[in-house]
Amino acid sequence: MEETELDIPDLFGKNVQKYRKMAGLTQSELSKRLEISQKHLSIIETGTQFASANLIARISKELNVPPAALFGDDLTQTYFDKLFARLTTYMENKFNTMRVNLSTELSRQLDEKLPKQN
Repeated sequence: MEETELDIPDLFGKNVQKYRKMAGLTQSELSKRLEISQKHLSIIETGTQFASANLIARISKELNVPPAALFGDDLTQTYFDKLFARLTTYMENKFNTMRVNLSTELSRQLDEKLPKQN
């Protein structure tokens, strides 16, 4: 079986484009944040040119993703899945706490307004 060579610049470029779009940014917006030309970002996203280590770090920071995510690492999906699960649990706990607090407060207010029965 012949091994296929991994095209790192292409993979990196596709991931930059994917995460840029997920962040709701245009090439123009991201390139301004990175202080590079839109053309430079475009050739990185197409895999024609590879980014420097410094630029990879800046892209990672601007897109708020770990650098490994920009290389399509399988661990990246696991990282996001775990992060999403933790966030979901956190939000569910916050929602349940708010629901209990609201219910308690509404019951207290209702008790204050209802006439006392003897």
